[in-house]
Amino acid sequence: MRQALTAQLGAARSRTDALFDLVTADGLLERPIAERHRLIFYLGHLEAFDWNLVCRDALGHAPLNATFEKLFAFGIDPLDGQHPGDAPSDWPSADAIRAWAAPARRAVDEALAHGPLEGWLEGG
Repeated sequence: MRQALTAQLGAARSRTDALFDLVTADGLLERPIAERHRLIFYLGHLEAFDWNLVCRDALGHAPLNATFEKLFAFGIDPLDGQHPGDAPSDWPSADAIRAWAAPARRAVDEALAHGPLEGWLEGG
């Protein structure tokens, strides 16, 4: 089970990393769909999703960066049903996101390799 989870997560990360590598720094700050977040949100969202579910929620780890973990879980929501009004400057840099994501990934990997799986994974 652990090997399968690790392999599947590694493959998914490789695919998404390759996709994000295609996007320029300026492109990450674009919002291709007016109602959705800027692309840079998704760079952090994938890591926050894994970290928050596995390390924070299942294992009770203290935050690595509570601000990022909340920001990339929810984003910057628009007010009163309007389109998002955030500016590119409202978002952390891609380098800052990647610097936070690296230890978050390592913690998730460590949890999958050695943490308790019983009770939060079927067949664990």
